[in-house]
Amino acid sequence: MTVTPQTSPPIAEVRALPAGDKVTGFYLLTKFETKPKKNGEPYLEMRLQDSTGHLEAKMWDGFAEIVKEAAVGDVVKVEGTADSFRDLPQLIVTRIRLATEEEAADRRQFLPHSPLSAAEAEQQLLEVIGSITNPHLKALLEAVFAEEFRRVFLETPGGKMWHHATLGGLAEHTLSLARLADAMAEHYPNLNRDLLVTGALLHDVGKAIELSADVGFDYTIEGRLLGHIVQGTMLVEKTIASLPDFPEETRRQVLHLILSHQGNGEMGSPVKPMTLEALVLHYLDELDSKCDAFERVRAETQEGQDLSKWVNLMERYFYFKPIERPNEEGGDA
Repeated sequence: MTVTPQTSPPIAEVRALPAGDKVTGFYLLTKFETKPKKNGEPYLEMRLQDSTGHLEAKMWDGFAEIVKEAAVGDVVKVEGTADSFRDLPQLIVTRIRLATEEEAADRRQFLPHSPLSAAEAEQQLLEVIGSITNPHLKALLEAVFAEEFRRVFLETPGGKMWHHATLGGLAEHTLSLARLADAMAEHYPNLNRDLLVTGALLHDVGKAIELSADVGFDYTIEGRLLGHIVQGTMLVEKTIASLPDFPEETRRQVLHLILSHQGNGEMGSPVKPMTLEALVLHYLDELDSKCDAFERVRAETQEGQDLSKWVNLMERYFYFKPIERPNEEGGDA
């Protein structure tokens, strides 16, 4: 059988293999360096990754060519044998080559990714933009999410570590906020639905410039120096300037939604929310990000364990035990 990235054994499964089992697959290099053996001769130390996790790997000889060709961030095809070192799983690699562009094309095979595919997210995004009835806001969204930027946006993580930290996580979070905005607009009649949904779609567009997913998820130089709120504001203001006769008050309130969505200066917003739409957007953003973070911590907690580890960013534990089912009340089934 020809091994492709789609048929490669997931790292999570490789980690559980007994010593001696053979492994062939395509994986992302996240560590790649030569080190000296006890006798002074070099060996190759690697960390291999796919969307299910990572695995330490070593190659004792025969790696002279790949060291000249490969680097961290490349996808490689490896053949090797499952092993362990100090009770931790590892792979002893016997053969290795660079993947072709076609074999390495789908980064979602090698990095944590949203359950929402890029195609599904794109369809939903275009449907939300199509639902906007205000012609100026609709024109703004169509211009911002033009095809070239949209491709980048759909594959951007929502964060480095905390919430929606997956390929496509930004689009997943953004579309979730748009659905929540729709629900809030139905519940609170004084909300301007088109303005709030526009804010939901635009509030984090700067993350497409702020974050990189080349190897893991990290900040770009622009991201570290300027941050996503400033980047997003600059992008949207530049786009508005290119649109003829865009209303000034609409411009002011759209930019306010982006600038205030994190609530205050401590969280990165230079101004606090001062319109009803900005206030609602801020709390919806908080709600969606915290719910995703809760589920991530739940997934990382051992099954059957009621309390998570201490969550530094929230300064608390999370508690997962469900309430009793109705037929369990009183102990009678």
